[in-house]
Amino acid sequence: MTVTASYEGPCVFMKQWRLALKNRDLISGIILLVVGAAVFLKSLSYPIGTFRTPGAGLFPLIASILLLSLSAILTLQAFLSRKGKGLAPAPFFPEKGASRRILLGFAGLVGYRYLLPVVGFAPSTGIFILFLIKFLGGYGWKASIFFSVVTAVIAYYLFQVWLKIPMPLPILRF
Repeated sequence: MTVTASYEGPCVFMKQWRLALKNRDLISGIILLVVGAAVFLKSLSYPIGTFRTPGAGLFPLIASILLLSLSAILTLQAFLSRKGKGLAPAPFFPEKGASRRILLGFAGLVGYRYLLPVVGFAPSTGIFILFLIKFLGGYGWKASIFFSVVTAVIAYYLFQVWLKIPMPLPILRF
């Protein structure tokens, strides 16, 4: 009587690992863990201070610990939910056109960054919010313009009038 064991080696493990990595929660959790660790390490290079007299590194330290904790939970949940189930991967972008919307949102942020010193805080904020609401949110022109103007006015009064945070002066003054 001969007993033969079937050894498939590390190839099976690698296939399963690749399939498990297609899970968007697992990928997102791992990326956020790396970002949280980088922010945590960088925040240690700044003075921490105390809660009564916080240093420049206290808020990033607390935020990074929170990010590390939540992303570890997300990663663990995603990894454990894949065990015992079929390894059919979920698509990373479940909705059609989601990757396009993400790229447009990122392009809007970059445009906002470069528009801010040219026209100032309130107008560039209004244009940015108009772009987000109209082109990414799919609302009509009236609602988009209304909410962008309201948001720009509220942001202006919140940051420049109430909190007295200096914003960059515009190059183009009207």
